[in-house]
Amino acid sequence: MAVLEMIQQKAFLGTEFVTWLWYRSEQEDNTLTVNGSLCEMHFEKDLVLTGEAGEALASTFKGDAPSLAPEAAAALLAGKKVRRARVTLAQDNVAWELTLNGETFDWGSLKIDTPPSLPFEESVPIRLNALQDFHNLFAALFEIFLDLRLDPTKWKPELKAMRKWVGKKAQGEREE
Repeated sequence: MAVLEMIQQKAFLGTEFVTWLWYRSEQEDNTLTVNGSLCEMHFEKDLVLTGEAGEALASTFKGDAPSLAPEAAAALLAGKKVRRARVTLAQDNVAWELTLNGETFDWGSLKIDTPPSLPFEESVPIRLNALQDFHNLFAALFEIFLDLRLDPTKWKPELKAMRKWVGKKAQGEREE
């Protein structure tokens, strides 16, 4: 099997991962334990969901909390998955804001939280360390997802909980 063909067959994992991140971001006070410490997750400003048929079935939501829009819940209920989202991740007093593309598994517009008053020479190593920390966090989040997703005994209850979450969102209920 050609590499491109294998990538295309597994492309659904990216959109499922971002959809799962959204679900996890609304559980347990928006946190998930990653590498021994809490990671806070928020979906903000921009959210695009698509159906299996592509662009014609896209739903775009913008605003301070688009993931809380009832229409976003309706899109999930209709079977759409997150194609692109603006996500803020925070761990150990460091925050990263990025645009995450589920279809291509790319991230863009990565904003690293660094002290604004530092001279350039002093900020470069801080920014590089924050970038490495982000990479490690993102890889760990994806590893947690894959551990669930690739094990049917773990994925089945997670998927059931996600479906319950979608149903509650569609009815306008908040998670307790």
